[in-house]
Amino acid sequence: MYKQIGIIDLLAAIRKQVEDGTGIPCYDAVPKDAPAPFYMMELVMSRPANSKTFFRQAYTVNIHSVAAASVSSAPVLDMVQSLEEALTEDIKIPERYVLENQMNMGVQALGTDDSGEKRATSAFVFTVRYGIKVK
Repeated sequence: MYKQIGIIDLLAAIRKQVEDGTGIPCYDAVPKDAPAPFYMMELVMSRPANSKTFFRQAYTVNIHSVAAASVSSAPVLDMVQSLEEALTEDIKIPERYVLENQMNMGVQALGTDDSGEKRATSAFVFTVRYGIKVK
């Protein structure tokens, strides 16, 4: 039986790529009173994406860009651009798995929190191959 990549391993790889590529902290759970700017990621969905020959799983991850309070959206949009550039390079996952696709689905939402911080939500889909089908 083939084993899918662990969610923790996948999120750790995404976090490392985001932090290394942007120089800004990335959390899966934001510490209380964490100062902006930061990124926060959440797994939205995991679904089978099998092909005729391979077992694959597609993971949709939302990454929230949170910028300090500002009248302008420019700081948060700069963060989105940095995030997109950081994720043009493939994440590094354990060798037993193959990252088949890493797709930027674009900005899903842009707004201002009650605290005045600007927030943008970007979606990414990571498709991971974890086994070959044998006839």
